[in-house]
Amino acid sequence: MLGSSDPFAWRDALPKAVELPAEAADHPPLVRALEQIRRYAQVRGGLDPWLGLPFALRDQDLTASPLPCLVGGAKAFRLKKTLNEADWLALLRALAARAERGLERLEHLERLHRKARTAIAESYRPGALPSLLALTLHQPVLSPQAVARLLDLTVTGASKLLERAAGTGLLTEITTRRTWRIFMSVDLAVEFGFAKAPLGRPRVERFLPSPSRNLAAVFDQFDAEMAAIDELLNAR
Repeated sequence: MLGSSDPFAWRDALPKAVELPAEAADHPPLVRALEQIRRYAQVRGGLDPWLGLPFALRDQDLTASPLPCLVGGAKAFRLKKTLNEADWLALLRALAARAERGLERLEHLERLHRKARTAIAESYRPGALPSLLALTLHQPVLSPQAVARLLDLTVTGASKLLERAAGTGLLTEITTRRTWRIFMSVDLAVEFGFAKAPLGRPRVERFLPSPSRNLAAVFDQFDAEMAAIDELLNAR
């Protein structure tokens, strides 16, 4: 449903009891979204109500699209008929923390995109590097076998390409086995404990060299590769 273009897909699948009464319009959109999830949780157990929060927020025009980072709920939704102030405060704090974490993840992705452009610009012969870096932005955990299948390369060629990307500092290998290698974007490797966070102040990001026709063509190719990878992954 997150990838669906139908804005009513989630709403149409809801039980009748989840519909909000007319007086709900007197409350703020955030309260209406959470109340809808509370009603959903009382009707149905399991994870479905918590997974529906991004859609409820989208339907109340609080987000432009359903955001996976905003999945969540509260046990009080199922256990209590009426929520008290402490319940609402805990829920809102948790939601704010998830939103802030999502912004951090977006910042990491944007930084990875800028670093990818810099790596391509500084590469004498980019070759398949733009394709791999575009794939990395969609799928940050990769193996040579997956890269070979998605980019139509040999496993040996995919391994060399991943090593080349690791040399730019965009990926890091998180396994020690040579028969089944796994590469991950550096920020995720740090977050999941596969790599140590750099000490000291963050490095100042390098500016890209002055644009030229050749460089613009390379960047256009990178953008085209990202669109192609997006279409390829959505088709699977």
